[in-house]
Amino acid sequence: HYLRNFYMRRVLRVFPIYYLALVIFLLILPLIPGLPVRLDYYVANQVWLWTYLQNWIYIFRPAVDQSTLNHLWSLAVEEQFYLLWPLAIALVPRPRFLLVLISAVLLLTVGLRTWVWINSVEGLSYFSLYTFTRIDGICIGCIIAILQKINPQFLRNNTALIVLAFAGFNFLFYFINRQYNDSFPYLAMVGYTTLAMLIGLLVDDMVNGRTPFFHLLFGLPFLKFIGRISYGCYILHWPLYLITEPFLEQWSSTHLSWLPSHYFASTAITLLSYLLGYLSYRYFEMKFLGLKKHFE
Repeated sequence: HYLRNFYMRRVLRVFPIYYLALVIFLLILPLIPGLPVRLDYYVANQVWLWTYLQNWIYIFRPAVDQSTLNHLWSLAVEEQFYLLWPLAIALVPRPRFLLVLISAVLLLTVGLRTWVWINSVEGLSYFSLYTFTRIDGICIGCIIAILQKINPQFLRNNTALIVLAFAGFNFLFYFINRQYNDSFPYLAMVGYTTLAMLIGLLVDDMVNGRTPFFHLLFGLPFLKFIGRISYGCYILHWPLYLITEPFLEQWSSTHLSWLPSHYFASTAITLLSYLLGYLSYRYFEMKFLGLKKHFE
C-alpha cells in the first residue's frame, strides 16, 4: 500500500486547512460588504485553486490589482510534485536511472530559464514562472534522497567538496557577470540551484544527526513548535496582513504616535498569524493528523 499510504498521509496533512481557507476566502468573505481586500479575481478563477493548479493561472492570466491568495501558488507546485514523483518511483525502480532523470530535469530547468531570459519571451519572465523558481529545491531534494538509497556515505564523505564546488560556481558566475555589466539573472542561472543545494545538504545533515550544533539548534522546543504550526501560519498570514494592516496602522497612528505605524502593524500581524496558526494546528489540523496512524 505504498502509494495509498503516501497520498493519504499527504492529504491528511495538507488538504484540511487549505480547503478550509478556500471556503473562507472564496465562499464566505466575498459575501461581506466593505471588505478591505478584493477577491473577485480568485472567485472567478476558483476552479484553479480547488484543483491545485493556481500557479498556472497566476502565470498566464495574473491579477492586476489583487494578491490576497497569490501566495498559494507554492502549494500548487508541491501538490503537483507529490502527484508525479511517487508514481515515478513506483514505475522506475532503478535508483540510478531516477538519479539521471531528475538531474536532467534540473539541468533542463536552468537551461530553459536562461533561454527565456536570452530571448526575452513576451509575457514570460524567469522570476515569475513559479514552478521554475521552486523546482530546483524539489529536484535536489529528490537527488539527495536517491543518493541516500544508492550510497548513504556519499554525502557524508563529499559534503565539503560539494559546498566548495557550488561556492566556486557562484564565484565564477560573479566574475563572468561583471564582464557583462551585471546583466545576467543570478537567480535564474545559478542562484535557485546553489541555494537549494546548500539547504538540502543542511537538511540531510540534520536528519542524519551528523553535526551536534545543528541537532541542538533545530531541536530547540521553540523552533519545533514554530515548525508544527508554520503551515497554518503560511496559509493565513498574507490575507490576514492585507485585511488588518490598514486598521492597525490607523490605530497605531492615533494611539502610539511615537512608534512608526508600519512597525506596529507588522509586529502585531506576525504575532496574530502565529496565534491563528497555533489555534488551527491545535483545534483543527490535529484532528486529521491523528488519522495518519492508519496509513503508516
